[in-house]
Amino acid sequence: MKNIQDYFTIYKQSVWEKNTQSLIELYHDNVVIFDMWEHGYQTGITAWSAAIKDWLGSLGEERVNVIFEMIEIHEGDNAGFGSAVITFQAISATNTIIRSMRNRITVGFAKENEQWKVIHQHTSAPINSSLEAILNF
Repeated sequence: MKNIQDYFTIYKQSVWEKNTQSLIELYHDNVVIFDMWEHGYQTGITAWSAAIKDWLGSLGEERVNVIFEMIEIHEGDNAGFGSAVITFQAISATNTIIRSMRNRITVGFAKENEQWKVIHQHTSAPINSSLEAILNF
């Protein structure tokens, strides 16, 4: 990625196309992931690559439309971060939205050899007093 904004475009396109390699290439070898699903915490590109392959490989005929809103980017010389609200829409083979969910995402970037890579990614959702996720924000 030449600039941090590219992350949001490439991520969306890679997920829609189920292009695991393109999605994996966004991440640094030493990436740290705080995810809302199954493992919750993963380190390194090997573990994160397996999670990406499992996710995109499990979709069958479905596709996932990713929508980023409220994108904020802060970029320095060799470090930066972005945040957004991210919506995942599962799209059926007949182009119908069959389920969706919203999360918050914060992404930390490191720049090496003039290329930005994700070094840290954190997804979350606020919770109410009953400890239930509030995804409509």
